[in-house]
Amino acid sequence: MTTVKIREKVNEYLNNADERMLKVVYAMLKEYENTPVQKSVLSDEQYKEMQKRLKNYRNGKSKGYTIEQVSQHVKKQLVK
Repeated sequence: MTTVKIREKVNEYLNNADERMLKVVYAMLKEYENTPVQKSVLSDEQYKEMQKRLKNYRNGKSKGYTIEQVSQHVKKQLVK
């Protein structure tokens, strides 16, 4: 389901919701709003390196590999 469809469905539910349901939804939204955004598991240095590599890939300066290609390469290295 697309974001637009989900939004439409949620609005439809809210427009027809009773007071109890509205209070539940409101409490969930307030909790979500007050929950801090989780920091990335990457360090700032790792994130910058990832961004640099992504930029190089998009500009055609580096090559990407599928998971299948990586798996085959690793298997070949293990057989040696």
